[in-house]
Amino acid sequence: MMITTVLCLVLCVHSCLASCPRRCSCDSPRTVQCYRVLAIPGNIPATIGKLYISHSKIKHLQFSDFREMQGLQELVLFSSGMESIENDTFRALNNLKVLEVWNNKLTSIPRSFPSKLEALKLGDNLIQSLNHQDFEGLTRLRVLEIQNNLLSTLTFEVFSALSNLQTLILEGNRIHSVAGVARLPNLKYLNMEKNKLMFFYDNFFTHFPSLQYLRLAGNQFVRVPPQLPKSLLSLRLERNHIKTMCVRDLRQLENLFDLNLSGNQLLSADGLQVITNLTTLDLSKNQLSTLPHKLPTKLQRLDYSNNQISRITVHDMKGLASLKHLFLDNNGMIVFEDKALQWCGHLSNLAMEQNLLTSIPMG
Repeated sequence: MMITTVLCLVLCVHSCLASCPRRCSCDSPRTVQCYRVLAIPGNIPATIGKLYISHSKIKHLQFSDFREMQGLQELVLFSSGMESIENDTFRALNNLKVLEVWNNKLTSIPRSFPSKLEALKLGDNLIQSLNHQDFEGLTRLRVLEIQNNLLSTLTFEVFSALSNLQTLILEGNRIHSVAGVARLPNLKYLNMEKNKLMFFYDNFFTHFPSLQYLRLAGNQFVRVPPQLPKSLLSLRLERNHIKTMCVRDLRQLENLFDLNLSGNQLLSADGLQVITNLTTLDLSKNQLSTLPHKLPTKLQRLDYSNNQISRITVHDMKGLASLKHLFLDNNGMIVFEDKALQWCGHLSNLAMEQNLLTSIPMG
């Protein structure tokens, strides 16, 4: 019985390899990888599960290209010169779970994706807008990536059908305004870095009650967005234009453990003590002249490099018993009081280069 099974498998593999399309690799009976092709190969086995096509010149896709591949579960079209995809092109792929069409030249999103799709990746294209019909029926979709495209305005209502969405990446577009409501109860990761956002409308984040990771670096915010969800664990706001922080914008972030405000215009960082579970804080590359009066006592990593702090006192470091990494380099520091670190018994990494200290502090 075992010999018969092995023989059948060998014959299957041999058959697949024997019929492998030109400029393709069929190392596995269920996986085909093609390079530098001018069209979707026509003799791909109907039983194929994964198809990867890269560095090719396929300008247009249509329904007939995939009509015979009903078993396909994963389709990747990378850097293939794709300019357009006909609506319903993927309609016959009832088992498709992963579709990646990235680093191409698409200007719009085709309609009628298979309902079993779990991941849709459309990064590095030329997509200028999203429509309500683009994601209809994708109730199983968990990952949506549309980074590095040409989106300028965004209505979140286009995502309303994506009730199981967990990851949404819109990084590297030109988005300057966000409107509309989409209730995404399972969204955990939202990345809108490197856009032109200045604010979110009131109650925007109340529709994402499970959000844990929010990436907003490289925008034009002048304050920490208000009404952020309590579920948030990590908040990245580096390279914005934030000058001050309001305690009311931070008070509800009781679960936050990672906060990055590097590269802003902060003159003061008081009020951070309300984020009681914060363990990592990056305030580098701002305009701070003193440490905050109080800092969260669970801090393990504190980056204050590239500011204007001229002195560190014993009082500044009081209560930071959990601190392991402290960065104070490039501040023009003149005074570092003796025994200023007496409270920091777990400190293992201290950076104080590029300052104006004339002696090594005692203790």
